[in-house]
Amino acid sequence: MRPEIQALRAVAVLGVVLYHLWPTRLSGGYVGVDVFFVVSGYLITDHLLREVERSGPPRLVRFWARRARRLLPASFLAIAATAVAVWALVPENRWPQFGRELWTSTLYVQNWELARQAVDYMALSNVKSPTQHFWSLGVEEQFYLVWPVLIALVVLVATRLRRDPVRAIGLTLAAVVVLSLIHSIDLTASDPGRAYFVTTTRAWEFAAGGLLAWAVRRGLVGTLRAGPATALSWAGAAAVLVAMVMFDDRTPFPGYTAALPVVGTLAVIAAGAPRGRLAPTPLMRWRPVQFMGDVSYGVYLWHWPLIILLPYATGHDLTRPERLAILLGSFTLGWASKNFVEDPIRRPGTGAWHGTSSTFLGVAVASLVIVVGTLPLSRWTAPPPPVVGEQIGPCVGATAMLDPDCGSPEDIELLADETAFPGDLPLPSVLECESSNAAATYRRCELGGSDPQGGTALIGDSHATRWAEVLGEVSARHDTRLSTFLVSGCSMATTDPIGSIWGSDPTQADNCATALTDVLAEVVADPSITTVVLSNRTRLYAGSLLLTADRVAATMRALLESGKRVVVLADPPEMSAVPPQAAASAADCLQDAGSPHECSLPRAEAEVPDPMREAAAMVGVPVVDLTDVFCLPDRCLSRIGGLVVYSDDNHLTRSFAASTRDVLDERLATALATA
Repeated sequence: MRPEIQALRAVAVLGVVLYHLWPTRLSGGYVGVDVFFVVSGYLITDHLLREVERSGPPRLVRFWARRARRLLPASFLAIAATAVAVWALVPENRWPQFGRELWTSTLYVQNWELARQAVDYMALSNVKSPTQHFWSLGVEEQFYLVWPVLIALVVLVATRLRRDPVRAIGLTLAAVVVLSLIHSIDLTASDPGRAYFVTTTRAWEFAAGGLLAWAVRRGLVGTLRAGPATALSWAGAAAVLVAMVMFDDRTPFPGYTAALPVVGTLAVIAAGAPRGRLAPTPLMRWRPVQFMGDVSYGVYLWHWPLIILLPYATGHDLTRPERLAILLGSFTLGWASKNFVEDPIRRPGTGAWHGTSSTFLGVAVASLVIVVGTLPLSRWTAPPPPVVGEQIGPCVGATAMLDPDCGSPEDIELLADETAFPGDLPLPSVLECESSNAAATYRRCELGGSDPQGGTALIGDSHATRWAEVLGEVSARHDTRLSTFLVSGCSMATTDPIGSIWGSDPTQADNCATALTDVLAEVVADPSITTVVLSNRTRLYAGSLLLTADRVAATMRALLESGKRVVVLADPPEMSAVPPQAAASAADCLQDAGSPHECSLPRAEAEVPDPMREAAAMVGVPVVDLTDVFCLPDRCLSRIGGLVVYSDDNHLTRSFAASTRDVLDERLATALATA
């Protein structure tokens, strides 16, 4: 193997691993993935071009079989071992997410699953899964599937038209680079979460490597003299390292910024292994560098499951010694993977596995076993909600906080212990009423009673969605109608384009502003709506997204001037600092904690300034505040009266929201009397 290729792999995998272990120390280490993409594009295209020059269109089945023997055994082993660890170590409420990502990784479509989650606000309660890193391997596998087919088609068409097939391949590669790069720049600007994962925004990086391979084979890029080659090699390495050091999570990526590591990688490959006193070749050939390049695939496979799963085993965040142990363990497992799995299986003469038909049969069987084996994880569901509708009893959920006969704070957390469960979502019919900031639209749904007069409008984001069902029940008690206007990821508190949950992206900012403008117009024009309840996770949009009390007050004044009564339903406290150990949310914490008290928070940490409350005070709008059903005087709780309060660390469970019905009805009536 060429030393510069192995050196690039070493730098790429080391950058990725160090970034995952110490993200603030090497904030742009994630560009190591892009280095891998360029290297793969170069090597695979060079291989396919050799075959085209020798015998015509590439033999697809044989190519795919070689790739399968090279890559899949080690990855299947890593996935299977990870699945066992998830079953043994991870709280059950994380099984559905982790199980789904295990089998999407097995099928090499993890990048599309993560792209879906990136635009799904309800997926924000998801945590980093131990197979999340398979997104890049999915992109690579999709490249291996599509690339030889594309080249074969180009060769066939060029041959039919009596054109030079190799020249046609070059033009195709150039077209892919241009079109995919334009698409990447555009999507990164409009939808950065999705852009990071989808294959189409990364295709140009593979094609750029392929275009270099084509240019070399056509003689357009020749062997450089020692001096220029040395300068080019160092410049390319510097470009990659600068990206690793200077980029961070605020860098728009991939987009145009990905050009820096891509061009740097191309420069190193084009320079080769230069000779000369100042050349980097001795460093490239250094045994530790070559070793890291040799084991890079296995290291990439194993490092991330160790990072994610070790905290579940220890019950605390990773310490410095544990991070160092993971670094060493990743390279040890990478070495073992190469020597005992990868090399023996792909070596000729390894029995039935080495035949083409047997390879595909083995892949199919292994994939089926893993997918079927992980289905119980992905299909796991929480026990059914113990309280819904009229079944709310004394000392259950919120009622336990308001009745002094329910006992001490410790009793309130432990009450009805046998009914505790990780969390439940609102009814699908309610969730279907929620729109997304991915489009400048909204849905209007009708809940509650049948009388259209004196109706109430609920306007807000996904936090308001968690109140919709119980507010519908309160409205039904009085035979009034509740109309919901819910857009997830949008503040729904100002018509100024300030941004959304995913950041100050201009498209989503405009979507949110447009949605609220249209909602306000409909509500103001509807005489049957006399009351507007505003409820938002407004603290989330403050600060960098510039949601201020003044802007919220402007929205309130517009409603008041139209003759509507306005009430603020205050956002519940948040438990984002729970727990201090490895689990990612209050619901996770309750799975493993010795006592629910371990999953509570000091009230000062759970409550933060809220622009909605501040605006209400400015305008004179009443606030319905239920903080006392979530918090004791000094602490806010994750489980109350036997019910889990949050499905993640901020969204209410359906059952706990239902338990607030009586107190919500009472306090809403009091607020409306003063509105």
